[in-house]
Amino acid sequence: MKSLIVGLLVALGGTLTVAEYSWAVAIWPSGAEFRLEIAADPESQRRGYMFREHVAADEGMLFLSTSESPKSFWMKNCRVPLDLVFMDEEFRVVEIAADQQPCPEIGECPSIHPMRFARYVLEVAGGSVAREALKVGDRVTVLSEPAIR
Repeated sequence: MKSLIVGLLVALGGTLTVAEYSWAVAIWPSGAEFRLEIAADPESQRRGYMFREHVAADEGMLFLSTSESPKSFWMKNCRVPLDLVFMDEEFRVVEIAADQQPCPEIGECPSIHPMRFARYVLEVAGGSVAREALKVGDRVTVLSEPAIR
């Protein structure tokens, strides 16, 4: 995986922009690396991990927004448990919703409403946060592909 890390380090002063990136790599303080899909447009953000039968231990999806704001997620049509990591503009963890279970096919599907504003949200396989001991206040390093112009 280290050979994939050939991009721009955005955690040290830069930001990911909606139109420029299609993939990224997140490195957690534990050293764990996650290959990230980028959810930057409304359709990819609405769909997220819906209908996926599997999320590998080294995969994730990074949701981008242009500013810190309240975020709301749910597990509708998700088929696997997920950890949601809410981060500020410096990729510092501000809140974690660990081991969120898929909603039942029939019945209510509650939303996940963090108490803190976030700019980025990272979804990874359920149990990743516990396995890697990620906690509020930790900083995630995000490397991304260079912009293609």
